[in-house]
Amino acid sequence: MRLPTLNKSSEFQKVKKTGKFYPSKSFNGYFLHDSEISENIYGIVVSKRVGNAVKRNQTKRRVREAIRNSLVVKSTKKLKLVLIMKKNVLDLAFIDLKSDIDKFLTKANEIYK
Repeated sequence: MRLPTLNKSSEFQKVKKTGKFYPSKSFNGYFLHDSEISENIYGIVVSKRVGNAVKRNQTKRRVREAIRNSLVVKSTKKLKLVLIMKKNVLDLAFIDLKSDIDKFLTKANEIYK
């Protein structure tokens, strides 16, 4: 299953400027409610500070898989979410990454219920 993603830089900037901020040990998260969409839209940012292209792509794959496996994602709707990954995400176990993402999605769901 392919995740719907944010594509334009302006979409990322809108979520960062007007959305709510959520800090975590492995990423900085931003979320924004949008009544015009029917499902969640994700934006995953991994900077060059994290590593070379192979490590950045691996990080994005791990994050997408953690989102797909999350049970909380089924209950959240109409949100635009941006995750800006930190360098220590490479050292983090998948279970810890998944729990961080679950906490982020739970927080976003609580605020916009």
